[in-house]
Formats: sequence, C-alpha cells, structure tokens
Amino acid sequence: MLRKLSCMTAMMLMLSHGVAMAQDSVKARIAPHGGSARVVFNWPSAVTYTASRNGDKLEITFARPGTLDTPAGSDPGITGVQQVAGGNDPLKVVLSAAPGREFRHFAAGNRIIVDVIDKNAPQQKVQATPPAVEKPQAPPEEKKSAAKTDTPASVKTPEKAGVPPMPAKVVAAVKEENIPEGKVAPEPAHQGPDLAPHTISVTTTENVGIAAFERFGTLWIVVDRPGFTIPPQITGPDKDKFPAFQRADLADATTFRMPLPEGAEHVYGEGGGLVWRVVVTPKQRYTTPVLPERLFDNAKEGERGGTVKWPLRRVTKMVTLTDPSVGDTITVATVSDSAQNTGDQREFVDFTTLDSPIGLAIHAKVDDLKIEKLPDGIQITRPGGLALSRVKDVKAQKIREEIQDVAEPVAAAGDMKRLFDFDRWLMGGVESLSDNQHILLAGMGHKDKNGKVQDLLALAKMNIANDRGQEALGFLNFAAQELPQIAESPEFRALRGAAEALAGKYELAWRDLNDPILADYDELDYWRAYTLAWLEDWQQAGETMPKDHKVLLGYPRPLLEKMGIKLAELSLRKNEVPRAEEILAKLERSRATLKPWTVAALDYLTGQAARQKGEVEKTRPLWEPLIHGKDDFYRARAGLALTMLELESKNINLEQAIDRLEGLRYAWRGDELESQINYMLGKLYIEHKEYLKGFTILREATDLSKGSDISGEIQGYMGDAFMNLLLNSQELSAEDAVMVYEEFKDLTPDTAEGNKLVQKLAERMVDADLLTRAGAILQHQVDFKVAGADQARVAMRLAAIYLLDHDPKPAIAALDKAKAYYATQTDEASKAELRASDMMRARALSQLNQTEEAIALLNGFPPAPDVNRLRADISWQSGLWEDAAEALQDLILDQAIDGQQPLTDDQADLILNRAVALNLSSNRIALTNMQKRYGEAMQKTPRARLFDIVSRPRKTSVMADRQTIEQIVSEVDLFKGFLEAYKATGDAKTN
Repeated sequence: MLRKLSCMTAMMLMLSHGVAMAQDSVKARIAPHGGSARVVFNWPSAVTYTASRNGDKLEITFARPGTLDTPAGSDPGITGVQQVAGGNDPLKVVLSAAPGREFRHFAAGNRIIVDVIDKNAPQQKVQATPPAVEKPQAPPEEKKSAAKTDTPASVKTPEKAGVPPMPAKVVAAVKEENIPEGKVAPEPAHQGPDLAPHTISVTTTENVGIAAFERFGTLWIVVDRPGFTIPPQITGPDKDKFPAFQRADLADATTFRMPLPEGAEHVYGEGGGLVWRVVVTPKQRYTTPVLPERLFDNAKEGERGGTVKWPLRRVTKMVTLTDPSVGDTITVATVSDSAQNTGDQREFVDFTTLDSPIGLAIHAKVDDLKIEKLPDGIQITRPGGLALSRVKDVKAQKIREEIQDVAEPVAAAGDMKRLFDFDRWLMGGVESLSDNQHILLAGMGHKDKNGKVQDLLALAKMNIANDRGQEALGFLNFAAQELPQIAESPEFRALRGAAEALAGKYELAWRDLNDPILADYDELDYWRAYTLAWLEDWQQAGETMPKDHKVLLGYPRPLLEKMGIKLAELSLRKNEVPRAEEILAKLERSRATLKPWTVAALDYLTGQAARQKGEVEKTRPLWEPLIHGKDDFYRARAGLALTMLELESKNINLEQAIDRLEGLRYAWRGDELESQINYMLGKLYIEHKEYLKGFTILREATDLSKGSDISGEIQGYMGDAFMNLLLNSQELSAEDAVMVYEEFKDLTPDTAEGNKLVQKLAERMVDADLLTRAGAILQHQVDFKVAGADQARVAMRLAAIYLLDHDPKPAIAALDKAKAYYATQTDEASKAELRASDMMRARALSQLNQTEEAIALLNGFPPAPDVNRLRADISWQSGLWEDAAEALQDLILDQAIDGQQPLTDDQADLILNRAVALNLSSNRIALTNMQKRYGEAMQKTPRARLFDIVSRPRKTSVMADRQTIEQIVSEVDLFKGFLEAYKATGDAKTN
C-alpha cells in the first residue's frame, strides 16, 4: 500500500505545479459569535493561507490572487478589514481588532474563518439554526414543478410560539448534502456544565419494538404497543433534573416525550426485546449506525430519479405521529434491537432523518414522499424519484467539511492535558476509511505544500483513530518529507509515537513518546505505559500508568480494544483489580464485535481478576474453555494459570503439575509467556529436588527474556534458591552439591555471603575427599574474592588442603599470601598463624624433597610437641629413620608415656612408630629396650600384634614382617592432624 501511496503522492506533487489561478472575487462577512466576533472569507473554491499577528492586527496572506469585496456586517470587536495587496498578486488582508482580543483561524471547505475572541466577555449561547441545504439544479422542464414541491434552499426553524430552538448538537451533526456558498454552519451552543450519565429504561414482560429520536431538544420514545402504560424509568445522580415524560396514545403505538435538561449532550440506545436502555451522557461514543444506500434509475447528475434505502433488518412497525410543538408529521420505524439505528440527523432535499439512537425517524419536506417497509429495510422515494447527490459527491463534501475539524486543537479533559481527539478523527470509522483516503489524496494535487501536509496529517490521524498504525506511519513519513520542520512539533512527535506503538514498533514509540517536549501531556502516559508493557518493563509501565482511566475509557472501540487489554493486565499486575475491571467491563459491553483474540484475552484477564479477589469458583469456568480454544497464546496462558491454581488448591500434586507444564513448554514460543512457563516449571523441579534440571530450565527462561522484568525476577529466584540449597540443605550430597555449584557457579553473589557459600562448599568437598575440587574453588577465592585477614585465613586453609592432596607448589604460593599479611600484624593470634604457616611450609618443602631446607626451617623454632611431630614426620617421609626415631622419642617424652599405665590409641601409635623407625635404622638395642619397657602395656592395645612383629628379634623375622613394616610406613602421616584442623576451620591446632 505504501508503494501505491508513494506513487500517488508523487503524481499529485507534479500536478501541484500546474497553471496559475485566475483572480477571484472574495466575499467577506462579519457577525457576532457567542460573545466574540467572527469574520468569514468566502472563496469560490478551497484555498490555503498563512497568518501572522502583530499586536492587535492579524495579517492573512492567501495562496492565490484575489480581490476583497466590502465586508458585510459589523461587530465592536473588529475595527477594520482592509485589503493591502491583491489583484494579480496573492490577496493579503489585515484584520484589526479591539485591544486585548485573541485570534483563532482555520479553513472549512472554501471558507477561511477568523474568530476574534474576547476572553473577558461572558460566553453567550448561540441561537442555532438548521444548516442550509443546497438543492440540485433541476432541468429546465422540471423547474416549475420543482418549485412547487421542493422546500426552500434554507430550512428554517418553524415560526411558531413555543417551538424550542434547535439544539447545537443537531446543528453540528455531519450533513449529507453541500452547504451553499456564503453560508456558515453555526458552531454548537455552549450548553453549560456537563450532566452526569443517566439511563432511561423501558422494561417489559413481553418483547416490544422501540424507536428513540431527538427533535428540537426533546427526546421521544415510541413503543410499538398501543396502551403501553409503564413510563420509562430514569436512574442517575441528577435524575431530578429530568422532567416527567408526557405520554400519548396512538392507534398502533404509545409515545413518551421529554425535554432534555441542559448538559445532556449525547443519547445512545442499548438492549432490545424485554429490556431497553437509552443512555444520556455528556461523552460522545463511537457507534456504528446503519448507513443509507442510494439507488439511481439511470438518472443523470442533478436530475431526480433516486431512491434511499435503509437496510434495517429488524423493523417491527411503521408508526406515524404528529409533533405537537410544530404540528407536522413524523414517520417512525420501531425495531427489535438497538443495533438497528440510523444515528445522527441527515438532511436531504426531500426529507430529513432525525437523530435516532434507536430505529429511524423521518420528517418529510414534500407531500408525496413515499416511505415503505420492505423485508430488507425501509425504502424512501417519491414520484419521479428523489433529488440526491451521487455517493462520491456526498463523501467528497463530507470529507471537506470534516477535515478542518480534524485539524482543530484538542479540548482539555478535566485536569488531563491532551493531544488526541479520536472521536473527531474517526470520520466514519473503518468502513469509511478507504473512501476518505481516496478523496483526500485525489485533492492534494491542487494544494500548496502546507495544504498537502495538513491533509497528510489528517490521514494519519484517521488511521491512528482506526488502529491502522502502519498506514499512519506512511502518511507521517510523507508529511515529514514534504515539510521536514513539521517533525519537530510536539503534536507530530506524539502522533508518530502513537502510530509506532499501534504498529508494534515499541522501541521507536518509546523514543518518541518519551521526548522531553511531550513531558507535560499526561494523556500520553497511557501510551507510554502501553509501550513499556509491550517492552516487558512492567514495573516502569506501572509507575507511568495514570490512575484515572476516564480518558482511556472514552477512546473509540478500535483503540480501546488494542490498548485496553494490555493496560488492564498492567493494572492486575499492580493488584489494582477495580481499575482493571473498569476497562474489562467497558470491553465486555462490546463483546459481540470484538476480535476473537480480544475475547480470549478478556476471559483470561477477567479470570485473573476473580482469582485476585479470591473468587476461585468464577475463575475455572473462564479458563477451562480457553485451554481447548483456538487461540494458541491464551491456550498456553490459561493452561499455565489453571495448573498453578489447581496445584495451590491441592487438586493436583507436584508430579502432575510438572507433567502439565512440560506439555506447555513448546505450546507458545518467543516471548514472556514462554519464560513464565519455564519459570514455573523450573521452580517445580527444584521443589521436587531435581535441582540440576530445575536450574537448567530456569537458565533457559532468563535467556528467552533478557532485559525484561521477568528475567530479573527469575534471576533473583535462582540466586536465592542456589544459596539456600548449598548453604542450608541437609539432603544434598557433597557430590551433588559440587555438580550444582560447578554448573551454576555464576549464581554465586559477589558478597561476603557468597564467599561463605564457597568456603562451606569447600568443607563438604574435603569431607568427601574431593580435595582437588576444593582447592580449585578456594584458589579462586584467594585470587579474586577476598583480601586482608580473610585472604590470609582462606590461604592457610587452601595450603592445608593442597598438602593433604600432596600438591606442595601451590601450597607454598598460598602460604606466601598468608605470611605477607600475618608478618605485618603484632597480635598474638597473627603470630601463631605466622608460626603455623612456617610449619606448613616445612612440610611442603619436605614433599618437594627439600628435606634439609625443611629441617633447617624447623630448627629455628624452640622445642615444642608440634615441632617434634613435624620433624618426626619429615624424617619419616624422607627415610631418615634415626632422626625419626629421635624425634618420636621426644614426642613420647613430651607426653610422659608410662609403660606401667594403660595406653591411649595415640600413645600406642607413637610407640609403634618409634619401634618401626628403630627397626629400619637397625638400632636393635633401643628396640629391645622398648620391648621391655612397653611390651606388656602394648599387649593390651589394638596395636599388640604389629608391635610384636616390629620388635621381635631379627633372626625370627620373616618376609611377612617386612611387608607389614612397609605398610605401616606408607600409612603414617604424623602431621595430618595439624593439617586437618586447618582444612576445616582455618584455626590453628596443636597436638
């Protein structure tokens, strides 16, 4: 479509440079207007203009040559209207006003209108009159008869006492026929403060047909039953302002009529059959009336021969009544359904259809008008046919009249500053959109740049109001190409942002809608919240959403259907159920005309609202049909919600819930819903103690929705679950804990709590003899996560684990980091840690076969049991048996072991180990002495047999004895107890 529009626009731009216009005579008229003054410049055809103000003067330059006629009329607010240029040059006029006046100007068809406004003057009501109707030119042979039967060109209010003035809304209604040149349709009269919405109800016990129409400020209700005695009932906060209905009986019907009170601006019909409602409200609604069809019997343009047909499908009766205020006759078609209505008043040459919110009301202007009820509607004609404009001419005139209305500023709504007026911009709705676009595009070739841009913006507004975002963007782009500076205006930015939002270009929409020049327009907060919700930034969307939904609820149905669902969901996410229900209730009233996916969304969100209110019994009937419906999105969404609801209600168990959600994982792909399903499924797997599977699914869920609110929520849950599992779970084995950590260690927080988790996990790994893995995670802590005292403490622990794992080189590196800290401290605890680090270093040196360096390091310590034990261990590991025997003897003396007393297991081990060292050093004398001194006591210990083998005389020993001694040698680790204390807690222990 955009390519086609581009070609049409290019062609029209070429046409715009056509021949110069000839000089025109321009008539002007001055008249009072609602307490101010109005000047109207009438051109023979549409013209563009520019205007600039200088003090109390307004200079108007028209786009083509012309000569100003002497203005007719006068007003104190206007001190002069003078031509300052013209003839063969573009006409230029200076309009002078009284001091303190404001100017407002706009184009309407071929008229340029300037209002000179006195803001200090009280606003007067305008005595409105019906619009004039242009009568088609009859052929010469028909002029005589036409003069007798047709009404005059200007339809006047009847000159009869007591006839009320025609209400402004009738005057302002869009007319089917042309307004004659030199006539200006009056603006609506100011009707005072708005009246709150009220409902007029007609309720019966049997089906009745009804018609409702307005005339001269009076509401008529016609019931197709004679003798109908129950008057309509009025409900609302100001029902006392409504006068009583006046009832009248007809032969075949009953009528009720009532003057509408001040402020009753709009009337709409609802219901049908047994229950009928007429809603009186100050707010205009988007409605879809039944439109007339024009039929022609080969008549040429301007000739009679036409027929008008209204395709009302459910007409119950044709009723003729007399209006007592005027004395003329009205023909009324009652219907069985309020959807069968003809809407606003329409003027034809031969008849008028009155403003009819239910059914059809016709006022004939000629005596021979024929109105027939047919099976497929109401047909209106007369002998020789009706005088009708062709459909294309009517639409062209209508669009010309409405286009200026679209361009006028938007009125404020309460405290909300607005930029959009979608009710004005609908211009007939989707059904008329194509024709409206064709008419505007066809007329652009004769306009200057400003005129083209105005029409392109009007086309964009129409498309936005009718939920056509892509098309609106096309027209806005054309406008910006034609007049680049227009793109800097706040209104253009707002229109483009709205169009981008409707077109699904949410990032671009947010950029435009969040422009600082639009900060004061709080109506745009609806659109900002809508855009943020689609960007899945629900938190910011909730903060942006206005608390008052009044303006949103007044949007036409196409836009409310598009935006309402998302914003209702936003309200539910904020736990603002009543606000969500306001939107959902408004959509529910249009359920029959909503798109199928909107209906599915409506049911789902209504169920969510019920669930949040605790009305679970209302939720299940709404969600269960969606699970089996045709909408894939809401089938998956309702399936998820119902599964979690039934699990919460204990109607299903954990395994059944997991099975259901596994079936939904691939039911919907590619947006937040897929993440939600995976989120819930991952949580259930973790609750089911299938930790690896649960965390894996949760990680997939975060990858699906990076940067969104739900991604942050899932990551938060994963972090909490990960910490709780590894810190507090008593059921998780060390091996499983290691698997979970190594697979998802990126979840470890970079905090003291995270460091605590890693260190506790290392303890569990050491307990499970997973020393290498424990060393790896503590090495990362020492290198990157801790510093100062914490780093020194963890380094000591790490060194002990490396030594237990017989890996001395990294142990020495860890000890270097510990010593670097403890060497700078003066407290006793630090000095003890420094001594312990040197002892571990000695052990590491011995493991590197640097025995002399290790012994030399120990020689620097004063004698002590732990030093003796380490010296014995180093000598033992190095095969220095004499040194080992001597060190073990020191340990025996340290413990004051008495051979006459029972021995502990540790004492028995020391005696056995010294006996081995003496055996291997061939010191038989010392060995014999040990046998004599400790033999009897050793016989009472578990080491008795081994002591006998080691200490028996060489001549009685056998090969088996040698194997036993070698086994003992390989199993002895005299320093292990010291290291065990450090690997678990990091606190120094001595033996």
